[in-house]
Amino acid sequence: MSSTNSTIFINYRKADSSWNALALYNELLKYFSKDQLFKDFNTIHPGDDYVVIIQSALEKCDVLLVIIGREWINIKNASGQRRLDLSDDYVRLEIATALERNIKVIPVLFDNCPMPETEELPDNLKMLSRRQSVEIDSKRFEDDVRKLVDAINRVLNSSRPPIIEPKPIIEPKPPYVPPPVQPKPNNYLVLGILSTLFCCLPMGIPSIIASSKVDSLYNLGKYEEAKAQAVKAKQWAKYAAITGAVIWIIYFIAIIAQSK
Repeated sequence: MSSTNSTIFINYRKADSSWNALALYNELLKYFSKDQLFKDFNTIHPGDDYVVIIQSALEKCDVLLVIIGREWINIKNASGQRRLDLSDDYVRLEIATALERNIKVIPVLFDNCPMPETEELPDNLKMLSRRQSVEIDSKRFEDDVRKLVDAINRVLNSSRPPIIEPKPIIEPKPPYVPPPVQPKPNNYLVLGILSTLFCCLPMGIPSIIASSKVDSLYNLGKYEEAKAQAVKAKQWAKYAAITGAVIWIIYFIAIIAQSK
């Protein structure tokens, strides 16, 4: 079933095609929703203004189906006047309004009825004779209606506005902010060398080794590792200095004790 909200208006004359219109309406319900199909008996309710309802339906109509039977062209009123010649005939008014508004009008021919000739039609309906018709035969009713449905869908699909996909919202990238440059840690190399020469050689050597790693790690961008080696170099230099100080104190105490 089509999901479009377009309206398909069924135009027919009761004295000519009442049963044909009803059969066609019921068959079209297999392909379109009830709200899409406008036919007087299912859309106009008791108390409704017939003129207002018809005009409103024609304003939003996309396709008008003109059901034409064998008596359609010549049906007369009680006074003997041909109905199509009357300016207030609603079948004529509905078709003329659709033609004037450039609504797609599809003649639907039942009972092997020929298409009306231009000279048989009033002036405001003459353009109807130039519209391509669809024939529906009772022996192949369902197949013929499917052909009509295909024609209707081509009209509806061409009249729909193109679907415009919303453009994806691209969030602007924040400007690149380089990470802050960390200052190079103090390698304490001088302290390590002094503590090795003048304090304690075994503890001063680890301080020098750790000091030598600080610069190379910093240049490789390994700031935290360079910082850790700097702390290590400082600690070993302190250990060497403390150890050397203790040794020198013990040495001087021993010399003083021997001199007494």
